[in-house]
Amino acid sequence: MQERSNAMKVAVLGTGIMGSGISVALAAKDFDVTAWNRTFEKAVALETTNLHAERSLEAAVADADVILIVAFDADSVLDIMNRCAQSAPSQAIWVQMATIGAAGAHDFRDFVTAHSMRAVEMMMMGSREQAATSHLILIGGGDPQLFSLLEPVTTAIAQKTIHAGDNIGAGTAVKLACNAWIAGITATAAQSVQLLEHEHTDPQLFLNVISGGTSDSPYAHLKGGKMISHDYSSQFEVSALRKDMQLMREVMSATGMRTDFLDEVMSLYSEADAKGHTHSDISAVAEAFA
Repeated sequence: MQERSNAMKVAVLGTGIMGSGISVALAAKDFDVTAWNRTFEKAVALETTNLHAERSLEAAVADADVILIVAFDADSVLDIMNRCAQSAPSQAIWVQMATIGAAGAHDFRDFVTAHSMRAVEMMMMGSREQAATSHLILIGGGDPQLFSLLEPVTTAIAQKTIHAGDNIGAGTAVKLACNAWIAGITATAAQSVQLLEHEHTDPQLFLNVISGGTSDSPYAHLKGGKMISHDYSSQFEVSALRKDMQLMREVMSATGMRTDFLDEVMSLYSEADAKGHTHSDISAVAEAFA
């Protein structure tokens, strides 16, 4: 085995779209990274001098300074923590990075309090490529002192970190608000692209017109370009956004907000899902208009 770095030891639990990118970025910055995934082969594929794949969840966290949980949903996060909480060093900092909604954040907060764990939440904005190239935007919730200790890690994987509040759950609220915007802007970009395609007019003209103007958005160009080329290779899966929108709906309903606009947007992604785009990029919402 190749000699590994002596830098801060980071365990990344979950090497899917975002976890794999984070693992690669940290290893490139000379962190000592241990990666774990339910499907072990996905973690093994990432191995480098500074990145080691571990089959055992308990062993993955055994000597970690920082533990990043990059799972899919609240059930997965709590399952991981139940399985390995007792195996990690008592001074390790746990970082919950999955979008798990208000109820999930509450359950996470209760778990770490009951087990006297040092923990924060750190929501991610960005794609696989942005994760791998240290260009994420992170939205944090929790003890500011822990964020200070985590600064070497956050600066290694993100272009900026926004501290949303001192309580776990604040970052989750901001992340849901941001993903609501992403869901809406992607769907409306799809509507514009499909309108021009139905009119047998080059849909690139829509992007050309808004470029540089007050209505411009880099995200419209990113997703609009994928729609025009019908390249639905995943940066953010339809299934993941549908899960997040359901979490948004739960929060909005609980606070008395109207959900009719969100419901309509959700129906478009549901239709894209039904057309076989469950694991496609969210730009596949264009197929709901086709």
